[in-house]
Amino acid sequence: LGHTLGKQCGDESSSNLNNSWLELTNFLTGQDLTTISSEMHSIMREHRKNHTWCTYCIAFTYYLSVALIEGPDFRDSVGASDIPNQCDIIAFAKSTKYEIISLNMQTNQMIRSFLFRQYDEILKTPGILSRLLGNKIPLFSLFVVGVFYEGLSSFCMARRTQDDIWITKGNAALAFIQHWSNLAPRNFENKLLLLEAEKYFTVDDSYQAQKCYEDAIRSAQTHQFIHEEAISHELAGLFYLDKGQHDKSRQSLSRSIGCFKLWGASAVVERLSSFIRDSFEGACNLEWVTE
Repeated sequence: LGHTLGKQCGDESSSNLNNSWLELTNFLTGQDLTTISSEMHSIMREHRKNHTWCTYCIAFTYYLSVALIEGPDFRDSVGASDIPNQCDIIAFAKSTKYEIISLNMQTNQMIRSFLFRQYDEILKTPGILSRLLGNKIPLFSLFVVGVFYEGLSSFCMARRTQDDIWITKGNAALAFIQHWSNLAPRNFENKLLLLEAEKYFTVDDSYQAQKCYEDAIRSAQTHQFIHEEAISHELAGLFYLDKGQHDKSRQSLSRSIGCFKLWGASAVVERLSSFIRDSFEGACNLEWVTE
């Protein structure tokens, strides 16, 4: 509506901004990735002669969306000269004084690194929450969700490295998301529950971890965040696998596959399918469960 009204009133800037935020919101709420990437590509093409900070922010999420479909090694396709390429936007983000653009790049990198389990990249990505608290940066929804992914990554790294600094970072992210869950439970309840589950898994409280995983999955289903339901199923599956509960692990991981498919994240489906084949004998015949 804001995009249409802006067009009708001749306010091109507001129109473009509203359209960009709509597609970013669609990404954050787990709408179909193919549709989102197509719409974002159209936005960038429409404004290719007048790139604003908003165009660059959209470009990062566009390339993240395409990577989730095509794979983490996706690079600019042939004939994409009508939109900013990845090298250009990364170079601009590193050189600009606009904190919003550089933090946007950092947040998209954190999401990509977590979803593809690129642990070396997680190690290299600076803290999102520390930048938000230490600088006067607007708390855009993307950055708040970025803290959620930073928390998940931190607890994951804590289990991998046995370094308490990651638990500290995870707890800080959890406290931040808890504040937002109090303000907007519909949007953040499932995120808080999943972070709590990961915390309990990390400190070896299996009873509380399982309860929080189950609650996080139900909350994501209730609030229709299919992508975060997928993440919750996957992390629960990894928890059950660690505890030797192989049947429950396979069921959770298969449901994660189904949810990632519905989101359109084909490359994540491929990564997780490969993990299942490597982890379970005969898993190639496993029927994906989406109920």
